[in-house]
Amino acid sequence: HPPERGGFLSPVLLRGIGKTIEKGEQALLFLNRRGYAPLTLCRVCGHRFQCPQCSSWLVEHRFRNQLQCHQCGHSEPTPDHCPECGTFDHLVACGPGVERIAEEVEKHFPEARTIVLSSDLMGVKRLRLELEAIVKGEADIVIGTQLVAKGHNFPLMTLVGIVDADLGLANGDPRAAERTFQLLSQVTGRAGRTGLKSHGLLQTYQPQHPVMQAIVSGDASAFYEREIAEREKAVLPPFGRLASVIVSADTRAEAETHARGLRAAAPQVTGIMLLGPAEAPLALIRGRHRFRLLVHGRRNSDMQSFLRTLLANGPKERGSVHVQLDIDPQSFL
Repeated sequence: HPPERGGFLSPVLLRGIGKTIEKGEQALLFLNRRGYAPLTLCRVCGHRFQCPQCSSWLVEHRFRNQLQCHQCGHSEPTPDHCPECGTFDHLVACGPGVERIAEEVEKHFPEARTIVLSSDLMGVKRLRLELEAIVKGEADIVIGTQLVAKGHNFPLMTLVGIVDADLGLANGDPRAAERTFQLLSQVTGRAGRTGLKSHGLLQTYQPQHPVMQAIVSGDASAFYEREIAEREKAVLPPFGRLASVIVSADTRAEAETHARGLRAAAPQVTGIMLLGPAEAPLALIRGRHRFRLLVHGRRNSDMQSFLRTLLANGPKERGSVHVQLDIDPQSFL
């Protein structure tokens, strides 16, 4: 049930929202992406707006008329022309953020009372007031990021729509499925907490994915059993150990040379494997270039001794080079 051209909300979800607010109940639309759009480009020359200090796109925040980097905080006014070719009125926003979803909702439901909850838009005091307004029934449609996922009790909330349920599955993290399952379970749990008949709707391009099947079936045990079996097969935590070695420097050459030097100095240890070096998915953050090595070992392997020997035998940190160890990493970016 794809959205209309230029839209991001499925006809099924739009019908569900309409029926919900007709009954005087509330709908929640969840998208874990701040701002208006994650990418802005020029339709004439293809120029993409990227952060000058990070390898990430600038996110458009239309409410503030800014383009902002969500890695380092760099921001600049939204331009009216392309800085590359100079063409006016040909910049296009690609993809949705919560602000864009709010714009689409207002087009379909102009009479509805809509609240957007995002850390970009409010301080603690305003957030508390907005949450109190929702609890009192002073909003029909709530559009939010992870801010609304857990810890809130909205008595009139009977519909939750996940705008992009696949979003957390595409970052190369071994824990991506588990985290996505937990997040979607928490968000859909915002509906029906007072016993009213409720619905959760997922918009996904991967309806057969185990995470989506587990959410739809409500069978958390089967999902975790499958996840445990996959991790045991791949010797991933909790059946194995991981450690990330992140090398950063002011230049790409310095970072790569140091990372390759560490690789060459790695001891040969049974049960421990060293992967890399390779550029990190976020290869540039705050002007520093980043290379990663990943140490993968069995549960009983002496990871600490391996890392001590690696650092002792490898090249020493000089100049702008910095080495960071992350044991059992939570982020693979």
